[in-house]
Amino acid sequence: LARGKSESNYQKYLAFNDLVKMDKGLRAEVDRQTPLSTLYRKRDMLLGLVGGRCRICGTMQFPKSRICVNPNCNAFHSQDDQSFADFPARVLSWSADYLTYSPDPPAYYGMVQFDPGGRLMADFTDVDRGAVEVGMNMRMVFRVKERDAQRGFVRYFWKAAPAGAPAQAKSEA
Repeated sequence: LARGKSESNYQKYLAFNDLVKMDKGLRAEVDRQTPLSTLYRKRDMLLGLVGGRCRICGTMQFPKSRICVNPNCNAFHSQDDQSFADFPARVLSWSADYLTYSPDPPAYYGMVQFDPGGRLMADFTDVDRGAVEVGMNMRMVFRVKERDAQRGFVRYFWKAAPAGAPAQAKSEA
């Protein structure tokens, strides 16, 4: 709660709590059915943000793969599980997209670099318009990614949020 951000826009409150039907437009009409068998097989990665750390060279990567991404190593089957959920990260590049559907436009997303190594392209959350900067300190949070109203399924994934309280996150960058 200490990191909470108050929302003064009543329309957003109504939309986020499904108290008013929002016109999402054509871009939101894509049927993104969650393949439950894939969700189960990759649950560590998707729900736990688990990537890999090479036993040979120590390089960390997300997602985990059979081959180490370090060009000086390229070891096969050398990845041990490594959780990235609690690692601090920084914004490497970002974009604000007004064309894609977002309940709170624009949709912010970008590449985050984890401090001990590894990168992830992630949606950003809890950011103020104009406050995102390259090098900004971020933390990973588990949030709603999408709602599949047709099937009554809520899809969750990790998003990058400013580190610290919303008011101080920009000054820490």
